Amino acid sequence: MPSPGHQHGGRPPTPPPYGREATLLPPEEAQRRQPPSDSTAFMCPHCEHVLGNPAAAQCDNCLRPLRQQAPALRLVFPNGELKVSVGQHLVLGRDAGQSPVANTFTQYDNVSRRHSTVWLDPSGTAWVRDEGSTNGTFVNGERLPRGVEAPLRDGDQLRLAADVTGTVQLT
Repeated sequence: MPSPGHQHGGRPPTPPPYGREATLLPPEEAQRRQPPSDSTAFMCPHCEHVLGNPAAAQCDNCLRPLRQQAPALRLVFPNGELKVSVGQHLVLGRDAGQSPVANTFTQYDNVSRRHSTVWLDPSGTAWVRDEGSTNGTFVNGERLPRGVEAPLRDGDQLRLAADVTGTVQLT
């Protein structure tokens, strides 16, 4: 015959009124049965130092910056700044029906209606593709072949046709 502390098949266990199980967690935690919300440790991606303040802008050990926001692509043109978020594709051109930023380029007759497309992939890499423009899309002075995707880096010069040059900023 089993001792009184053993369970018989099919019956739910009955919690002891007091005993070893009651001492495993503090009383307030035993009632909630959830780990505290601040139990996650945040580490510096550079030196793996545990961060005292997860919202810090830089690591207090190696002093390197900590990325606090999603990556973004900024294109700074003489008459406007454009921002592209991860996953967004932005058509650059003069046709308001095809490009939501057409007002940046309407004064330039040599920029095609649908000139090029820029986007930021989930890894934070920026890209540009010429959409068959008449006068070309250039990265740092090199013309892109039609339909070819080229990566953009922070500080690159993106030129549409002969007149419109913007600076790439990756944040």
